[in-house]
Amino acid sequence: MRLRQMEAWKDSRTPALAIVARGDQVSEISPVEFMVRSQSRPEVQYRVKSENGRWKCECQFHAETGLPCVHILSVRFRAGFQESKVPTPDSVPPCEKCRSTVVVRTGVRRNKSGAVRRYLCRTCGASFCGKEGYLKRRSDPELIAKALDLYFRGVSLRQVAAHFGQAYGLSISPMTVYRWIVHYSKLAAEWMDRQGAKVGQTWHADERVVNVNGEHRYLWNVMDSETRFLLASTISKGRSVPEARAAFQAAKNATEAIPTEIRTDGLYTYRRAISKEFGGNHGPGGKHHSPHRVVPSIRAPESNNLLERLNGTEKDRTKTMRAYDNDRGAAALSEGWRVHYDMVRDHIALGTTPAVAAGLPAIPGFRWAEIIKQATRKDAVPVLEAN
Repeated sequence: MRLRQMEAWKDSRTPALAIVARGDQVSEISPVEFMVRSQSRPEVQYRVKSENGRWKCECQFHAETGLPCVHILSVRFRAGFQESKVPTPDSVPPCEKCRSTVVVRTGVRRNKSGAVRRYLCRTCGASFCGKEGYLKRRSDPELIAKALDLYFRGVSLRQVAAHFGQAYGLSISPMTVYRWIVHYSKLAAEWMDRQGAKVGQTWHADERVVNVNGEHRYLWNVMDSETRFLLASTISKGRSVPEARAAFQAAKNATEAIPTEIRTDGLYTYRRAISKEFGGNHGPGGKHHSPHRVVPSIRAPESNNLLERLNGTEKDRTKTMRAYDNDRGAAALSEGWRVHYDMVRDHIALGTTPAVAAGLPAIPGFRWAEIIKQATRKDAVPVLEAN
């Protein structure tokens, strides 16, 4: 009899709405776990939790029928009310097209990341959303930034997707996470290279083998000795002179500094590549001079140990991967790692990030979120504005 009485409620939303309306019946433990007080026995609370995108409750009705109970419905209603809160007039954004502030609300659109307010510009007639993803991506910008942060800290794509399912109740495929990382890594690296890092005149260069879909590729790194700023990370099929030059050209694009010494191992292509990129009439008597210097050994005072240590740090990130999928993805992910190393990850020896050591302002708060926000701004200025 008691079960039949509970079944009479299961399609009625009134009891669930009443629970939410009281305000003190639902307590949040985490974004995917809540405690809901029983309405017939106030001393009893039921745990409502999201598992693999589905809500489950400890109450008898849900355990015996598998149907959503009033406790699950109340949690859903509560989340819906929070997502649909109407913003204050001060929060109405300017038009994304003409930047006019003569904007009106025209409704709400719902997607996987929640309720999205829609707006209409009275000046140019453009329609846009108030809660828009980076560069018009539909996904929540905060989730995209968290995906990049987790990935470059060594978490695999599948683990990132599983984390979003557990923590936020979202069903996101590993391939979606991969596309986010590839897309925004490239944008973030291009933005970072426009900041004008002020580095020293002694650089280090090295290359190592990486696996791209079962084939060997070469990852070239160029780093400043003084600030530890990673100037370039490029991928190539071979180790020829043009491929080595491409790495130094990328390094030149990241700074206006001209090196007086570039330390490498004994690979023959370095001598010619550096001479072509940086050689000139710099020596005594106007003679041709190249800043290339081959380091004698790892024990020498002028060794290449900084890059050897960097290679170890990079391997900590790539050890969770079997291989890069393709050349384009490998290049983008290497650029994303460079941004993470320079602007997000604190360097133990420096006590700050290499970017700050290179004269760029410290990024406040959640660093990846701010980097992507700046990199995707339509009116982004060339240099990061200090807050």
